[in-house]
Order: sequence, then structure tokens, then C-alpha cells
Amino acid sequence: MGITRRIFVVGGAILGGTTLAGLGIGTGYLSTIDVEGMTPSAGEGGSVNLNTWINIGTDDVITIHVPFLEMGQGTHTGLAQLVAEELELDLAAGNVRVMHPEQEFSAHTNWAMFLNKRPQEMTGPVSWYAKRFMATMKLSATGGSTAVVGSWDAMRQAGAVAREMLRTAAAEHLKADPAGLQLEHGVFKTADGSQSVSFGKIAQAAAKLQPPSQVALKPASEFKVIGQPVPRVDVPGKIVGAGRFGIDVRLPDMVFATVRQAPVFGATIAGVNDEAARATRGVIDVIKSGDAVIVIADNTWRAFQAADALEITYDAPGKPAADDYLADIAARMAKTEPTQTQSQGDAAKALAASEKTVEAEYRTPFLAHATLEPMNTTVLWKKDDTVEVWAPTQSAAMTRQVIEKIGGAESIKVHVTLAGGGFGRRAEKNFTVHAAIAAKAHRGRPVQLTWSRAEDMQHDVYRPAAIAKMKAGLSANGQLMALETTIGTHSVMGSFLPRNMDMASLSADPSTLEGIAHTPYQISDRALSVIELETPVPLGFWRSVGHSNNAFFAESMVDECAHAAGNDPMTFRLANVDLEKPRHKLVLEALRDKANWQGPGGNGKGRGIALHESFRSTVGMVIDVEVDDDKQVALKRVVAVIDCGAVINPRLVEAQVQGAILFGLTAASFGRIDFADGKVEQDNFDGYDMLKLATAPAIEVHLMVNAELPGGVGEPGTPPAAPALVNAIFAATGERIRQLPVSQSGFTV
Repeated sequence: MGITRRIFVVGGAILGGTTLAGLGIGTGYLSTIDVEGMTPSAGEGGSVNLNTWINIGTDDVITIHVPFLEMGQGTHTGLAQLVAEELELDLAAGNVRVMHPEQEFSAHTNWAMFLNKRPQEMTGPVSWYAKRFMATMKLSATGGSTAVVGSWDAMRQAGAVAREMLRTAAAEHLKADPAGLQLEHGVFKTADGSQSVSFGKIAQAAAKLQPPSQVALKPASEFKVIGQPVPRVDVPGKIVGAGRFGIDVRLPDMVFATVRQAPVFGATIAGVNDEAARATRGVIDVIKSGDAVIVIADNTWRAFQAADALEITYDAPGKPAADDYLADIAARMAKTEPTQTQSQGDAAKALAASEKTVEAEYRTPFLAHATLEPMNTTVLWKKDDTVEVWAPTQSAAMTRQVIEKIGGAESIKVHVTLAGGGFGRRAEKNFTVHAAIAAKAHRGRPVQLTWSRAEDMQHDVYRPAAIAKMKAGLSANGQLMALETTIGTHSVMGSFLPRNMDMASLSADPSTLEGIAHTPYQISDRALSVIELETPVPLGFWRSVGHSNNAFFAESMVDECAHAAGNDPMTFRLANVDLEKPRHKLVLEALRDKANWQGPGGNGKGRGIALHESFRSTVGMVIDVEVDDDKQVALKRVVAVIDCGAVINPRLVEAQVQGAILFGLTAASFGRIDFADGKVEQDNFDGYDMLKLATAPAIEVHLMVNAELPGGVGEPGTPPAAPALVNAIFAATGERIRQLPVSQSGFTV
């Protein structure tokens, strides 16, 4: 990709979810430093930006900018800990703030300038971040479990550079030796404690210094903040109602809107009878726009009521989604050549020589994101054509593109709010488009557009459906010898890139191979084919992306092989784990001990196991279930062990793994999007059920302790949940589930 030492990698999604390592970017890039990124600048109210991420006010208020969306995952806390470690800050102190920076853009930049790495017109507190990172990586976003991975060195270096600049200024102020100064909670003291000076008193002087090109980062042995269960910085504000989510934005003279879109993907609006809608109390305007109708009113409820009164006719699309889409995938797999193939050794020959073979076909459905906070954006298109946007977006850069594509803006400022769940859904820009159209039509008045739950459910960007046909070969002593896999699915990248970035779809989508091209097991002969099929259904990055399907396929097959070999599922995995990846074996051994593994069970009680690596982290999981004669499944207990490398905040890791497990179990138990005449049938949570508190299992999360580079934690807990569940049900009942959700096989969770 032509990355040089001048690029200071700070994380974010690489094309929506591919990890740095997956693109071949070596870890050495995580420890580079760019002095330009550390250049000080003037802040507001006499404050100074000592660098892109750290602002210090004369009142000693220290602001840490975290360029990633806080959507409940704790990223503002975890990344702030990296800065706080080097600056010796107490995040619980009243003078430390953590916030997402505003991003300002000239509306006269263009996408080609990003690709050419020359978006010079961009301004604002994250100009360096925007110029360097977005230009190089094509996309800045929160996703792919990359925030900590990419920021591990970067944020610490930001804190260390600021620390040394402040130390030099403090030494000059105190007329003392800089090496002898002691730093604690934003105050430098002389060795004897007789003199001191706070950051706020010396920040202006520090900002005049040249940032050092070399800084020493603290060794792990001296960490005071990293590795500690620091309370989340966003929780106090949320508890008292001060935390501002996108849907909370309120501005003077605001109007409220909603949208009704064509129910079949690809259809457009043929005609609108809006007489009844316009007669509804509080309605201000009705706007027809391509595949949608926008209703503006004086509050959201009235906009919703008026939208229900619209009479809309549609032009039919060329090819709607197949109602029985899994049958459609199976039929097309039989007559379509693979789009990607990988092989190692000679799988066909090894299968023929195997003592025993195991064959199975697995199926997974389309899935929605179903975030708790519905899609919403607020846009103020001023009469001078400067534009401000408030959005719970995973990508401020793509939000900017929405405004640019509509045209006519002179400058664009994006305020990223808190978000009530993301899971990849807010990496899209479609929920900003109609708000911007409405705001441009009503210049000078802020427009907040909120999607109804039905609009969100029926116009999501979905996790692809997939079918996997697998055949494994076993030796006489139960070793995995060969594995042949053919997957039929749809390309997320093929849908995402043209829709969001005006780019051609990839000839081969790496996300379809995630978690299946490489497994934790030593299998000498492999053959993998992927058939990427076109679909009119819009696809997006769903929590853990390709891993969510492929872990189910792979770990279900491994469990079937263990049973065919007459072996205990835990013992079988330990015997077949790749010894060149010792961390996998360590996770399995820890899982065996923490779960007190004594076999898979039987007679209505079962234990299922799964092991999966994703986003630089490995999770092992054991699920205990009880199943009665009516196929009612009780989720009793989940034990998970995660190796995510160096841990920034153990509480955050534990919470993220717990949430990811519940997310995965919900999908495995209930998740399914259905179509009737090309239209999504589910329109609310009554048809797209969630795992509830009364039926949720007890969850234990155990962290492996090591000094490896950090891995992701937001997504790795999701992939092993589905296979561990179906493996547990098999252990309890002897019935093998090969299609998700488990309700398709008559089981009720």
C-alpha cells in the first residue's frame, strides 16, 4: 500500500473490518512516530492542542480526543488510559475529559484527493489524523475491533510526546533540572517537593517547543493505569442523562422528520398521494426523493403518524430477493464456478486415504443489526451553505461524503455523538442521506430525521446468508488429515464499496474467508472454494463479519469429527490443535480447567465447546445447556477464555466478551431475516427476538495474561457462541443442528 514511516497508524476499520495483520501490515508500523502528527496548535478559549489528541486549558482541564465512536464498547475509556499512562493522569479526576473530536472538512475536497493522499483543505483538531490515516487507508471508521490494535503505540506516544514537552516547559518555569522533576496527576514537582506547577500554567510555553522525535514509552513493569479496571468515563454522564446520543440532539428551531423507503430493494417511488399526510397536525413538508418519501413535522411522533398516512406506489425492481434464499444459494452453487480457491497439499488424495470421512452441510440466514437506538441524524444546512451534522456514526468521513454528494456545501463539520449500539450498522451512510436532503430543502433549520423500527429492520444492511458443504478425513487414531470446504455466500465488500465509496466491488472478498481459511488446527491437506453470488439484498459489516458464519461451519465440523472418532470434544481439539500456534493450546487448556470439563454430557444435559481466532484474539468457549422433552433449551452457564494479548482494562474486556456472547447466542437462537415477495417480513422485535434476562445464562470470562500486542475484544466473543450452543444441544440430545437459528430445528431457547 506504499505505507512509509511518515504514516502514524492509529487504527480504525480498514475497509470495514479487515485487521491490520490481514492486510500484511507488520506490527512495526504500530510503533512508528510522525512528528507532524505531534505538532502543537491553538485551541479554543486560550487552550492549546499539544498534539492531535491532547488539549490543555489554562484552567488545567485536560481533554483527550479519541477518534473512535463510543457505542457502548468502552473505547473512550480504554484509549484514554493509553494517554493517561504516559501523562500520569487520573481519569476519574474532575479536570480530565474524554471526547470524540469534531471533524471539519472543506466541501471542495474530493475522493480522488483522498486516494492521492493530498486532502490539503481539511482543517480542525484531527486534521493530521484525517489527512494521513484516511488518505492512506481509504476509510476512517470505528469497527473491525481495530481501535486498540492500531492505537496501542500511537496514543501512548501522543501522551509521551506531550509529557516531555511539558517537562521541558516545567523545568524552565521552575528553574530546575527536568530529569529531577516528578509528575503526578497533571502537576510537576521538584525532587524535594518545594515547588510545583500544573499543566495549565505551562501548556502555552510547551506549545512553542519542537516535539521530540524520539520518546521513551513506559515499560509494562511501570504501568499504573494500563491493565487496571478504570471505571468507564462515559457512564457517569449517561447515568444522569448528560451523555448525548444522536437521538438526544436538540437545537434551536429544530424540526423533525422520518422516511418511508421502497419496501423491495431496488424499487423506486412511482407516485405519492400525500394529501392526508399534509393534513396531519404539525406537518411541515413532504419531499419525494428517489426511492423514499421524507416527512417533516414539528415533532417525531407527528412525522411518524403523517408518514403512515402516505399512499405510495412503487416501480418494481428488476430482480427482488428470493423468498427461499437458501434454496436459491444451493441451486446456484451447483452451477457456478468458485470466485476464490485456496489449497494446501492434496485434499482429494488425503480424503481417499482417510480411515473415516465426515460430511455435512451447514446453513446460516441473513441477519439484521437491530441496534437499540434507531437510525438517526441531525443536519443543519445554513443559509450560507455551511453544514453541521450530528450523528452516531462509525465513520465521520463517510458522513462528510453524503453532504458532498448532495452538493452545494461550502464547509462541513461533523459532530460524532454517543451511539446506542453499532455492530457495523453505523458504518453506513444511508441514514444520513435523507436528513441532509431535508435540511438542504429547509436551510437555516436543523432537521433531525429518525427511522422507525420497521424502516430500520426492513432497510438494514444485512449479514450475508451462507451454505457450507464440508468433508473431513480422519486417520485411524483420530487425527484430522484433510478438509474440503465449499461455501456459497454473498460478498459484503461487493455490496459495501459501490454503495458507500463509489468504488468497484472486489474481485475476491477477503471477509468471506475469515475464520475458515485458517483454523486453530493442524490439517495437512486442505481445499477451500468460495462461490460469491450476487444478491439485491444490501449487505453490511455485522459484528465479526465473515467469522460469524465461518466459525459455526468450522467448529460444528470439528465437533462432528470428534464424535465420529469416538473422542471427547475437548480431548480431540487438544490433540489436533496446531502446535505452531501455542496460544491456541494454552486457551484450550485454560478453558478445560476453568470450565471443569468432564465430558460433553447426555440425558438432557450437554456441554458444547468451540475455539476460534478472530481480530488477533482467540476465544475458547464452553456452554452448558439442559434440554427437556419438548426441545426447550435452558442456557445454564457459559465459560469463556480470551487471549487478547496485553489487556488495557480487564473490566472492559470482560464486558465486551459478555456482550458479544449474548449477541451471538441471540442470533443463534432466534436470528433470521425472511422475505415474502422480495420484502423483508420482520419489522420489529416481536418478529426478531432477543435473548432476555430471564433466559440468559451465567457468564464467566477469564483473561489470559501475556505481553503480546493487543488484539480486538469487541467481536471475538461472537463467533464461537453459535457452534458452542449447537454442540451443547447435540451433547444433550444426540440431535445435530446444521442450520441456524436453532428454532429451525424445533428447539426453543
